[in-house]
Amino acid sequence: MKPLHHLTAAVVAAAAFLPALASAQAPAAFPGKPVNIVVPYAAGGPVDNLARALAMRLNKTWGQPVVVINRTGANEIIGAEFAAKSAPDGYTLFAATEAALSMNPHLYKKLPYNPQKDFAPISRLISVPMVFFVPQNSKANTLQEFIAQAKQAGKTKPLTYGSSGAGGIVHLPLAMFAKQEGLEMVHVPYKGAAPLIPEIIAGQIDAAVLGVSVIEQHIKGGRLKALAVSSEARSVALPDVPTFREAGVRDIQAVFNIGLLAPAGTPAPLVEKISADVRKILLEPEFRKTQIDAFSYVAVASTPAEYRDFLVRDYQVQGERVRASGASLD
Repeated sequence: MKPLHHLTAAVVAAAAFLPALASAQAPAAFPGKPVNIVVPYAAGGPVDNLARALAMRLNKTWGQPVVVINRTGANEIIGAEFAAKSAPDGYTLFAATEAALSMNPHLYKKLPYNPQKDFAPISRLISVPMVFFVPQNSKANTLQEFIAQAKQAGKTKPLTYGSSGAGGIVHLPLAMFAKQEGLEMVHVPYKGAAPLIPEIIAGQIDAAVLGVSVIEQHIKGGRLKALAVSSEARSVALPDVPTFREAGVRDIQAVFNIGLLAPAGTPAPLVEKISADVRKILLEPEFRKTQIDAFSYVAVASTPAEYRDFLVRDYQVQGERVRASGASLD
């Protein structure tokens, strides 16, 4: 007969193993109730639209309702805080962009969440290439011509570039562009893309970058000129527009990404299951055609490890951009 202390040690070891065993078995029973996807924007934008399309497909896959919850405001902070403080059980997911995950730590001195510690990456869903464009009456017909024009204008009458908000995903790449090309340009922030576009069409602003799907109709309608697309390959929607590299300019990586995350502490097997299910949907021909290709997005469908590595790199990239722009949202 074994000594009592040996039995006690065995019981303790077994008890310590039980949570891990439960975690390993958790995905088989998941989900057993509705799942929420927190979106840090109002209904109708790219993040919300993709989250809702994904929720509908996950509903069919999982046999449980998948509900989008909009927690808007403060550059994704409100949604991020809500998701970060949710139970790490897979029933609350967070659809986010660089704003919440890579940019806010450099833009705010204090945040109510820690993007590097409070989330478990599930998958980088898509990337959204942006187009560098100018008014139709601009003298620049190529990116090189725009750079030459901006250098000639210099400090005397600097060219302007618009954005959908200071410190945002549209502002920071252009601030980096001005720095790397040695240009004196003036940043003019707007409250979103909607008021920015007509100002550029009217020639009040000299340049900007926005997502392909946002301005495609204005470019094809002859109201704006696209000089370059920030992506590895040309956009299917704008095949005649060269990439930055084809234009002979270092790419400013004016791309924003939409990813899916869970609260930190969510069991790794559960994260892997959700990721696998989501990636399968993203790569389905019909979903890709109607929800990704139709908007000139790029399907990424990364694994949790790949997304985690991307966020580490992007944190450094966004820090450099924020420093170049001098932006602060405190």
